[in-house]
Amino acid sequence: MLCASAFMLTGCGSEEKTMSCSRSLNQNGVEMSLDYTVKYNGKYVTSVKSEEKVKSDSEEYLETLKSTLETQTSAYKDIKYYDIETKIDGNTLINTITINYEKIDTDKLIEIDSSVKQLIKDGKVAVDDIEKVYEAAGITCEKK
Repeated sequence: MLCASAFMLTGCGSEEKTMSCSRSLNQNGVEMSLDYTVKYNGKYVTSVKSEEKVKSDSEEYLETLKSTLETQTSAYKDIKYYDIETKIDGNTLINTITINYEKIDTDKLIEIDSSVKQLIKDGKVAVDDIEKVYEAAGITCEKK
């Protein structure tokens, strides 16, 4: 009875969990770290925060990369619940993207990039599907 009452108020038994995914690369004097924090409830993703860092001694390389990333993500700038920040801190470019999948208009994401149709089904992203995409890219994931 208590759980039934609590379920009406809080969703008893539905606890948000986290999957952490990461990969590090070091090529031609450029260090890269990719970190993704996936929050999910049940089998569906509620949010993803990605933080991609590129470390290089070449300021020109970092500026070019920053400009390229800003151009590539410009179509997403006006979508609510899709937050992007790209900055250079010393010799490190940091690109952070946070997506709230519970509130975002997934149809707009598909309009911009039709390839995300493989992930977004009925307006939702399954945690197992996003894990498969990350792992296919050599990114290691761990559910906590």
